[in-house]
Amino acid sequence: MAQAASKTCEICVSALGSWYCLDCEQCFCENCKALHSRQKISANHEFKEASNSDFIPEVKSKCTDHNEVFSFVCIACDVPVCVCCVTEKHNGHKLSKLKDTIAQLNTKIEKEILAKMDKTSGNVTKLKHAISFFNGQVETVIKTIAEEGDKIKLMVDQYTAKRIASIQEKARIESKRLSSILSNHKIAFGNAYALNNRKISIEEQSRHDGSLLKNVENPE
Repeated sequence: MAQAASKTCEICVSALGSWYCLDCEQCFCENCKALHSRQKISANHEFKEASNSDFIPEVKSKCTDHNEVFSFVCIACDVPVCVCCVTEKHNGHKLSKLKDTIAQLNTKIEKEILAKMDKTSGNVTKLKHAISFFNGQVETVIKTIAEEGDKIKLMVDQYTAKRIASIQEKARIESKRLSSILSNHKIAFGNAYALNNRKISIEEQSRHDGSLLKNVENPE
């Protein structure tokens, strides 16, 4: 059977298979189609243009026993049959027209597809809800972490400010103490300096008074 996807002539196997013979179920190029149509045995064969990429071959499968197109489906044997099969191997069997069977199969397939689509749609909806719920949970966790982070930051800031204030207060007290000590040292130094000056003055005065007394006792 022809493969429409190849689109290669199945006779010369080289040119583009732009035509499809519905009777032979094969792709033909322009030249092979012309030769095929000139032969008596295939002069009445029907062709369909197959150059379109969306072309799907219309298959007319035939009975291998009688070379006749399938027209019925034997319900008892579940196989397609031609008009000759009806009077031979499948005589007396319950039959159904092929087109009716195909229509029933199409309807069944459509229902199955719709059911699967509905199921898939339901699964997609559930998945969307699950993703939405998950995203909501993630946002909640992120928000909680951010709030906890803010609390910890506030605690750290408060602790840092308290420690800084404590160190500053201790530094102020120590600075005041050292300033007081320095001031006392300055006063003591000043007193000592004044006392030393007083001592020097007294000593100088004593030496002066001694000289006067000596001069009085030993006048020349």
